[in-house]
This record gives sequence, C-alpha cells and structure tokens, in this order.
Amino acid sequence: MRRGIASSRGQTLIEFALIAPIMFILLFGIIDFGMVLNRRIVIEHAVREGSRYASVHLTSDPSTCTDVQDRTAERAGGKAIDPDEVGVHYFDDNGNGTTSPIAGDTVRVTAPFEYSLPLTSVFGLSPIDVTLIGEAGLESPISNAPECGP
Repeated sequence: MRRGIASSRGQTLIEFALIAPIMFILLFGIIDFGMVLNRRIVIEHAVREGSRYASVHLTSDPSTCTDVQDRTAERAGGKAIDPDEVGVHYFDDNGNGTTSPIAGDTVRVTAPFEYSLPLTSVFGLSPIDVTLIGEAGLESPISNAPECGP
C-alpha cells in the first residue's frame, strides 16, 4: 500500500513539471495582452479627447495646434505618447474646396500605437504598428486652419 502512494506522488510531481511551463506561459500571455489592451484603450481615449478639444478650441493660431498635441499626450497619462507624433488634420466635408474649415467640417487627431508583447520576442514575432484615430466636427469656422504632426 505504501509503495503505491509513493509512486503516485512521484508521478504527480513529474506531471506538474511537464505542465507548469505551459501554464505559466499562458498566464503571463494573458497578463501581457491585458496590459497592452489597457494601454490601447487609454491612448484611444486620449486621441478622442484631443479631437474634441480641437473641435472646440482650435483657432488659426499655430500654437493652438501644439496645444492639441500636448493635451492629447497629457490625456494618455504617462503612456508614452510623444506630442510630436500626434497629428492634427482637417477635412473638407462639405466640399466647398476652401482651406478655411467651417462648422461641421471634420478635425482628425491621430497617434501611433505599437502592439508589442514580451512574449512576441520569444517567439520571433515583430510588433504591430497601428494608428489610432479620433474625429470630431468643428464647432466654429476657422480661417487658415493649422495642421501639425505626421
């Protein structure tokens, strides 16, 4: 009887040693993916906040364009958005062909994001680059609207 219990304990230990690395890789993969997903959501929210800020506060003064970039980076809260990488662009939605956006035209704020998990380097996968976009309609007309960023 004692012999059967002792061999059973050894078998359990060997099974655990074989399964544990796979379980730890899965666990850390889930944690890493959750952290990356959280970062993406925070940056996406920051880009949306930046586009809303631009739609209300932007003027023809070029310094307000950098204000939008700074506000977007600030809203990401330490998530490593470089304000110089934030783009602010206007689109002529009504088709009047002027360089002066009017109320209702679209302002688009963009920021780069890179999906890179620590486990991707283990498996030799390259990071995935994504550009996050936030759009909002202009609240008031702007003469000679500034555009900045990439």
